[in-house]
Order: sequence, then structure tokens, then C-alpha cells
Amino acid sequence: MTYPGLEGKNAMITGGGRGIGRALAQSLASVGTKVTLLSRTPGDLDEVVALIRQNGGVAQSIVGDVRKRADIERAVKLSKIEYGPVDILVNCAGVFSMGPSESISDDDWNSVLDTNLTGTHITCQVVGGEMIRQGYGKIVNFGSLLSFVAFPERAAYAASKAAIVQLTRVLGVEWIRYGVNVNAIVPGMVQVETPHPQNGDPAYRDRIIHRVPIGRLGLPNDIVNPTIFLVSDHANYIVGQTLVVDGGWLAYGYL
Repeated sequence: MTYPGLEGKNAMITGGGRGIGRALAQSLASVGTKVTLLSRTPGDLDEVVALIRQNGGVAQSIVGDVRKRADIERAVKLSKIEYGPVDILVNCAGVFSMGPSESISDDDWNSVLDTNLTGTHITCQVVGGEMIRQGYGKIVNFGSLLSFVAFPERAAYAASKAAIVQLTRVLGVEWIRYGVNVNAIVPGMVQVETPHPQNGDPAYRDRIIHRVPIGRLGLPNDIVNPTIFLVSDHANYIVGQTLVVDGGWLAYGYL
């Protein structure tokens, strides 16, 4: 499938140095999209940008923190100077934590909510404001299976990801009048290099795979193509929706 409306566009990806964000940046660049990557980890960003440029793509990296409005405003300004108005925003930045709900500290709670939820809100607000003024834009936020179901000892993460789904609905119905589509992706259990229980605990990993009807963990590229679909012209009539890409995990009722 080809994806109309992407060649020559300017896409900003938060959390673009690792995992799904990294794979998405490379795929968007391969179809002619100019890519601006934002993250707190300059080494990861530089590596992705170098790979994209080696393959003939156009990309730049900006070190910044999604929790800081000034960083997002600076990133948008630099992206516009280099590539023109930001047409596409994908919010991949996020942090994960787990522990007993009765003992989670205020600092841990605030760290997760500030990055996952407030960071998504700030980035949507700053970039979305630019899109509203230009009369066009595509935004994809990242939720989680925990947007819908409860896993023990993940209260902060689940709260942040559930809120992202509802934030996406509100922004979707509010901003489509300005030509800005806002939707969300919910990845299933994806094998990535970032710290996660499924990567370090073989027994946990086996239980998860047993629970996934497709019989394996997802790969970053399994999430990339649906995301590219949502930011392409194929998805112009999709508004405020959350697309679950999980190998059938949520649909499966058998334990």
C-alpha cells in the first residue's frame, strides 16, 4: 500500500530514539517525509538520524523534554526553520513504572504522569496550535493495553495511558473543525530494547505469549504501518479513535 499525503511533509516524533519511535522515524523518512526527532537522549537520536541520512532520508534531532513547554516550543521553532510547518506529530515518549499501589511515592507517580500524560498534553497543545493556524495536521498519541485493562502494580502507568485515550477523543472532536485529525494507537506487548518485565523475565514473557492469539510478541514494525496509515490521507475521516494493534490480546477472553 502507498500512503498519500506524506511525501514532503514534516513529521515530529517524540521519543524517537528508541523502540517504536525509532522504527517509525525510519519508515516515515523512507516514504519521503522529513523527520524531526525529539528526546532526552542525544546519543540515541544521533544514531537514528545517521541511519536515516545514510538511506537518503531527511532528518534532524532536537534534545528536549516533553514535560517542559519551552523545550517543545523551541523544537517546533527549529523544525519550522529547517523543514517548514509541522504537519504530523506522533507522541511516542513515555516512561514505565511498577510497584505496589499502596506504597508508590508522590515523586514516582508525578514522574510517570508528567511524562506520559502532561507531556502528551503539552506537545499536542503547542504543535496542535500551529496546526490549527495552518488549517492542517495529523496527530497520533500512544496509549497502552493498560488504557483498557488492569495489571496489578501499574497504577500510575495505567492512569496515564487511560487518560491519553480520553484526551485523544476530546482533541479529535474539538480540532477536526480546523483540519486537524487526532487519533491514538494502542500497541500490544511489543519486544523493544527499553526496560520492561517481558524483556528480563522469561516466565513472564512466556505467559504473555500464551495470552496473545497470534502466538508471539509484537515487533516495532507491527505498530509502524498502522501509525503511518493514521497520519496519511487514507485516514482523513478517522477522528478521535484509538486503534488497538495487539495480536488479538484484548479480544481474547480465555486465560
